[in-house]
Amino acid sequence: MSKLTAGVIGAGSIGNVHLSGYAASPKLVTIKAICDVNPARLKIMGEQYKVAAEHLYTDHKKMLAAEKLDMVSVCTPNVFHYPIAFDAIKSGVNTLVEKPMVATMAEARALKALAARRKDVKVMVAFSHRFFGMNMTAKKMIDRGVIGCPFMIRVRYAHGGPYPGWAQSDWFYHRKYAVGGALLDMGIHAIDICQYFIGPIKSVAAIVKTLRKPIEVDDNAVMALDFGAAKCLGCIECGWTSPPGFSGIEIYGDKGSLILDLVNGPKHIHGVARPDGSVETVTDPIPVSGNQYHWGLQLESWVKYVAGKKTVTEIPGIEAGCSSLAVALAAMESSKTGKRMNVKSA
Repeated sequence: MSKLTAGVIGAGSIGNVHLSGYAASPKLVTIKAICDVNPARLKIMGEQYKVAAEHLYTDHKKMLAAEKLDMVSVCTPNVFHYPIAFDAIKSGVNTLVEKPMVATMAEARALKALAARRKDVKVMVAFSHRFFGMNMTAKKMIDRGVIGCPFMIRVRYAHGGPYPGWAQSDWFYHRKYAVGGALLDMGIHAIDICQYFIGPIKSVAAIVKTLRKPIEVDDNAVMALDFGAAKCLGCIECGWTSPPGFSGIEIYGDKGSLILDLVNGPKHIHGVARPDGSVETVTDPIPVSGNQYHWGLQLESWVKYVAGKKTVTEIPGIEAGCSSLAVALAAMESSKTGKRMNVKSA
């Protein structure tokens, strides 16, 4: 099989992650084209990844029309995800779109309908936390019933904010580009991982606020989740104002618990019966093998998915993008109204 060709639209920090992911699979894929509205950034990325000047674009429509691509990554600010992903899928290009997949449920429904018509096109949403080794191992343990039936999940994803430091600009903090803040950045990862482990979230109550940063969008959010028939509740805390502390996932089941600590590593807490009939609490580290760089493993899995090869975990597609956005938007509405909101699917 000849090598696949890839393009990246949006060459900022997350675009660089996608480019480096493609570059890490040279036997399967070649980076053919890059698009970015910033010519200076575009030139830098072109030189870094050895993409010739004639394959560098400031207009994604021109890139899609001129290049024969097998796959494309959409890595722009949130508000542009929908029009670019729509154009790519319509053009017949397999499309990996960063989270949140789109900005509104109307856009989610339109993209879902297009993908249903273009069954020849593969679509993935970049929920990279599914590709942490400890999360993949935990999913297998839950599915095997190691901790019994989960009744509570808690996720805390928080840091100091994307800019300054990681992001190339402060677009994350402007509503017209980002739509939402920490909730759509960190929180949507947490929403997806909750649904990956437990199942669909049926209702949500939330407080979404700007507590510390002088920005237009939220910098912190808390969500209380109800999984309905799964008989499980959940709590999500996400933020852009966090000092060092716990970051990760706690899952509590009838037979034990999983603590998936992003800093200190994962562990399994469970009870072991003593000869006298009492129960001793035991904490075991969870052995995790393989590539622990979640972004790299995500891109490797995407390339293999397009190539028709086996991937390390379930690929999050349109449905995952739609359902996570529905929960996030319901959380925003809950915060505005002070009411618990039922989650409506796309």
